[in-house]
Formats: sequence, C-alpha cells, structure tokens
Amino acid sequence: MNSKIKGFDGLRGLAILMVILSHGGIWPRIKVTNQAFLSIFSAHNGVDIFFAISGFLITIFLIKEKEETGKIRIGKFLIRRALRIFPIYYLVIILLFIIDYMGMAKIKTCTFLYLLTFVQNYAPAECSFSSMSHFWALAVEQHFYMVWPFIFLLGKRVALSFAVVFAIICFLLAPNIYSAFPSYEVWRWTIPAATSIAFGCISAFVYNSSLIKALFANDNHSPIILVAILAGLASPGFTQSYLLWLVSLASLIIYVYHNQNSFLVKFLELKPLALLGIISYGLYVWQGFFSGNGSYRIGEQFPPDVDLGMTLAFITAPLSYILLEKPLLKLKDRFSWNEQIPLKKTGESGGRRHPVAY
Repeated sequence: MNSKIKGFDGLRGLAILMVILSHGGIWPRIKVTNQAFLSIFSAHNGVDIFFAISGFLITIFLIKEKEETGKIRIGKFLIRRALRIFPIYYLVIILLFIIDYMGMAKIKTCTFLYLLTFVQNYAPAECSFSSMSHFWALAVEQHFYMVWPFIFLLGKRVALSFAVVFAIICFLLAPNIYSAFPSYEVWRWTIPAATSIAFGCISAFVYNSSLIKALFANDNHSPIILVAILAGLASPGFTQSYLLWLVSLASLIIYVYHNQNSFLVKFLELKPLALLGIISYGLYVWQGFFSGNGSYRIGEQFPPDVDLGMTLAFITAPLSYILLEKPLLKLKDRFSWNEQIPLKKTGESGGRRHPVAY
C-alpha cells in the first residue's frame, strides 16, 4: 500500500473546523446566525465525518487482511487502536486530575471513573465536566471497534450484514430511546451515535463494486453525482432526514476515492486544510481540554477563556503531533497485519495506502 488517498486529510480538516467554529462560538461573532447554515456546519456533523472516514478506512484494512491472510489478527488490531487513541487521551485525564488536585477545578470522582473506562458518552450531567465532554466521541468509536474486528472473523458477508442491521437498529431504536430517557444526552450513546461509523463501514464493502465504479468513476456521471452529493450534504439545513445526510456523506467518501484528480480533491488537498486534517485528532482532544467545548464558563479557574483556550489548542496540537503522535504512529506500523506479506513482482503491493482515522 504505497500511495495515499488524496482528499481524506482535507475532509478531516473541514470536520475539525466545523467542531472548532461551533465550540469556539465563532459563528455568532462573525454574524452568522442562519439556522439552516448552522445546521449544516454543526459540530455534530463534523464528528459524523470523522466517524464515517474511520469506518471506511478501517473496514478496507480488515477486508484486505481477511482476503490476503485468511484471518484477522485481533491482538494487533487492538494494539494499533490503543497506540493511536490512548496516549493523548490518558495524558489529558492525568492533566485534569492534577488540575482538580490543585483546586483549579471541581471535578467529581465519578467523572474520572466514566473517563477511565471509556463510557463518557453515558455519563449523567452530574458526572461530567466541560473539558471532558468531547470524549463521548472517542468512547463511541472505542465501543464499536471493540466488536467490529470480531465480526470479521465470521466472514465478510456476516460483517456487511451486521453493519446494515446495526444501522437499521439505530434508526429504529433512536426515537424510542430519546423518549424513554429525556433527561440524558442520548445522541451520544453508542446506539444511535455509531450510525455514521456503520455507514462508513458499509461504503467500504460497496465502493469497488462495478455498479458504484460505473457511477462514481465515470467522467460523464461524476459531476452529476457530485451535485447530488452536495445537495444531500446540505439537507440538514432543510430537512430532518438523518438518513439522507448519512447516505450523502458515505457517497462523498466514495466520490473522493474514485475521483482523485477532481477539483473537489484538489481543494481538499490545499496545504492548510490538509495539515489541519493531519493533526485533527490532537486538535480535537486539545480544543476540548482547553476551551471546555463551548463559549460557556462554569466558574472555576479552568478551563480558561474560550479564545485563550483555542489559542492554546492550536499551539499544543502540532507539538503533540510531532513529539507524541508521530513517534507512536511509527511504532504502530510494527503491528501492521501485512508486515510479512511478500511484495508483488513489480515491487509494489498494488493498493493504495489507507491512513487509519481515529
């Protein structure tokens, strides 16, 4: 897997910008108050983009591993995930513990218990803290990927069926869960929050089918497909159909994959946007830590003012990537499933490199 999929870093860059513009309270300060616009470029939609890309890339890896080795190395998969997610995650928890110990914030013990066990997305209001609230997304991913590779042990058809059934269950149960638990932030629970991950997984099973390639990789059809995708991505501003948004998001990922020389991909490959995507995991973690995930304050010394918090996040995230994430990513490569697969006679594996999203 020697070449990179262009455009995916840019999509992550857009996603993290959506989160930061929302959490930083930037939109109202630049006089953007149109509710349709804000519904489209919301923080939650930004997280959905991360989820869908993650599901797509990780599933492609699992498919290729199953095809080329006949098995899934669960241990190596879990080690790679741990090396990607755990270091910064637990570093922030340690820092928050120190801040609490120093009396700069009042964080309840139950809050740390939810965080340490990766169930922050189920924490009640009394066991939450603003600088930790964004960790709900990491908990959702952790839950899904603790199950997903085991499903692959049963075969690709079973895995595809599971993803489809999981998505259907999320859609069917969501309204009942919302009504049954009105005082909880149910949208953060793994069901239904992982729906967008499932759609990313499903897209990985179909992206290379003859029908999909005929639609998305055809120069005559692709402009029409792109217009339809963009219209669907704008749907949150005009309709409550979450299904339409997710189908459009999955289609966007497939479009980017099959149209590497398109204007859209060239835009997504702009250096500033792509660089934001490269450091997007750290930026997501640190923006929440320093800003409290919103322009509201709760009275303690920490987190600081949101503007100062965002500034600190943009300083810390690149340093975090260079000093911590990048070395660990190299270590993660030692646990790659294809490290012992012989190269083809051409000297290449023939595939595209799929950088795993967090």
